[in-house]
Amino acid sequence: MIKKIAILTSGGDAPGMNSAIFGVYTACVQHKIKLYGVIGGYDGLIDNKFTEITFDTLNGRINSGGSIIKSSRSPRFLKDTYIKKAIKNIKDNKIDALVVIGGDGSIRGAMELRDAGISVITLPGTIDNDLHFSHTIGYDTATNNIVKAVDNICDSLSSFDYGCVVKIMGRSCPDLLLSSAQALHTDLLVTSKDFDLNSLVKKIKATHDKNHLPTVVLVLEDVVDCTELANILQEKCKFQFRPHILGYIQRGGSPTAFDRKYGYSAGIMAVDCILTKETGFAIGMQGECLVKKPFAETVK
Repeated sequence: MIKKIAILTSGGDAPGMNSAIFGVYTACVQHKIKLYGVIGGYDGLIDNKFTEITFDTLNGRINSGGSIIKSSRSPRFLKDTYIKKAIKNIKDNKIDALVVIGGDGSIRGAMELRDAGISVITLPGTIDNDLHFSHTIGYDTATNNIVKAVDNICDSLSSFDYGCVVKIMGRSCPDLLLSSAQALHTDLLVTSKDFDLNSLVKKIKATHDKNHLPTVVLVLEDVVDCTELANILQEKCKFQFRPHILGYIQRGGSPTAFDRKYGYSAGIMAVDCILTKETGFAIGMQGECLVKKPFAETVK
């Protein structure tokens, strides 16, 4: 019989994580299961930071961004000594199953726990959209945040003869950049370190000469230095460029309706699966449906 479930958020926060926590909480209340939050992700597992989640814990926060139970990037969880400590804490607290919300590294951590006999389910929470689902929790919100921010920049650019270079999150996955580019109607993109500078300059000049839209170049993070590229483009294109790093604006703020519904529904489904003793996989969106995928298939 399932009496206690624990939940943690790991890695970079993603809008909709709190909705997912609320979905798990709602299902736990319905089935008279106690829900415990692990404060600070995998570090919280190692340091035995469990706290019971009640309605007061969630009140006023379920539609906000970030994570109400905090997150962390835990280098310690890469070491066997700390993994064993985390497993001991799970067992000592009599946790029957664990729900992990996070990205690639979080799922790999869950695989370690599964292999040690812990019942665990993951929900894909990352704005990068770099897992094998059509959408991850937070991706839709981040796309909207980027579009809104660049629209604001363009409002100002349209008053001057300026261009801009904007760094977009996503690590090595270009999904955020590409979806934002579609919405912003720009094909001025830098997605790899070996991009063709001459081709980019040629496109910029053609677009600028038509005077149709402000010149916005979207750059995938860690590919090129935005300030350096802005200086090069200014020299070659003969008009001013400004670098912009949106930073946490991209993954902060209230989740969109899509991410709220996604997180909430996935959280409920996770508890339903735990009750039928189905664990050891990820639950995420494929098209318009929630589906279950093996961990290895999710992160490959």
